[in-house]
Amino acid sequence: MAIQYFSNAAAKFQKREIFPADTIPAAVTAKPASISSVSNFYGFGVAITPSSCYLLAQMEPAKRTAFLQHIYGKDGLNLSVGRLCVGSSDYSAELYTYDDIPFDTELKHFSVERDEKYVIPMIKEILNIRPDLYLYSSPWSPPGWMKTGGSICGGHMREEFVECYANYYIKFLQAYAAHGIHIQALTPQNEPETHQSGRMPACIWNPETEARFIKILRSKLDEQGMDVKIWMWDYRFDGIARVLWSLGTIKGLAPCCAGAAFHYYHGNIEQTLALRERYPQLEMHFTEGGPRLYDHYDSDWCKWGIMITKALTCGYSSFTGWNLLLDETGGPNIGPYFCGGLATLHSLTGELSYSGQSVAMQHIAPYITPASKIYPLTTDEAIHSPMFAFPKTKELMVGFLIENENSTVCVMVNPDKDKKQVRFFAKDQWWYAELLTDTISTIIL
Repeated sequence: MAIQYFSNAAAKFQKREIFPADTIPAAVTAKPASISSVSNFYGFGVAITPSSCYLLAQMEPAKRTAFLQHIYGKDGLNLSVGRLCVGSSDYSAELYTYDDIPFDTELKHFSVERDEKYVIPMIKEILNIRPDLYLYSSPWSPPGWMKTGGSICGGHMREEFVECYANYYIKFLQAYAAHGIHIQALTPQNEPETHQSGRMPACIWNPETEARFIKILRSKLDEQGMDVKIWMWDYRFDGIARVLWSLGTIKGLAPCCAGAAFHYYHGNIEQTLALRERYPQLEMHFTEGGPRLYDHYDSDWCKWGIMITKALTCGYSSFTGWNLLLDETGGPNIGPYFCGGLATLHSLTGELSYSGQSVAMQHIAPYITPASKIYPLTTDEAIHSPMFAFPKTKELMVGFLIENENSTVCVMVNPDKDKKQVRFFAKDQWWYAELLTDTISTIIL
């Protein structure tokens, strides 16, 4: 006996019993790979942006605690990773860095005081619920005076301030540690190949400047005895050529990096397999991708189920969405984009609603630990898609098997408009499950 939980447009987390199966010739056959694609998976998470913290601080304490318990608690989504912003991002209520006094190269005016109003308190509340939360940080911009143009929004990083900025980053890590917030990894710059046309905090770094900064920062972290990993890049999948060029060309860079971080906005995740092939010692992390506010916000669970499946199949070590919480307008926001939060806090009613991404995460995150083995499923579904139907071809199912010490779980996603009959192999026998249209399923064996 096994239990299938599935979500679709009709209802969320519906429950049904499934059973071992005899041969069904026309059913899709799904088999797990023989080798686990992932080892020591850090977990799933979202960005605890200043905007999210601003909204959390507006909630009634009891309601806020219940919400955070649902997101981070073992009986909820069980999120175990958090991305923090170093100063303002486009999802902030205010525009600032930690030292906006021009050319203060000694950083005498460095201060995280503005974060102490609501960002740090909300992070600490989350840590009270999830003390083992794995935190990493990303800056959207150095102080404007370190850049061409002199603004936080847009411009290029200037070589003459690279070492000063490394000191700035160290001060940030130390200031947060003084508040009991231990950051275990960092990225040097969010999306280092765009200035966003000056519409939001952003900064362009050329590869040599990024590499020089990483090497200086690694040295300073080591001198301070700070065990903080550096994940380079933190941008689009199709930037893999730059990552590989930097690692292969710039002497001393690879030993300073623990991994590379990627966003899903451009290219395909399979492109990044080249990094795993050439530098198997480096981790890959999915560090940004969230729901669109006005594009299937609360119904895109299959999209995120597929994206998570791809990340696990490609051997990624963590998966982080975008904002934890935004309002119904996608705010607070300093920028041009309409992103949605993992959850939405409605400003007029105070009600909470949830994204399709949160549904996908709840189907998957509670069942994967660092010790889990992940086996991607391969299927023979292509033979069940006749060319006669072209161009109305079928959307193929995807999935994976999770092996834990005391449990086996199978996750399957059917994005197609038709129901799928599936026979899958697990625990030394074949099982039969029906995947309804536009459905993500979790089967506990």
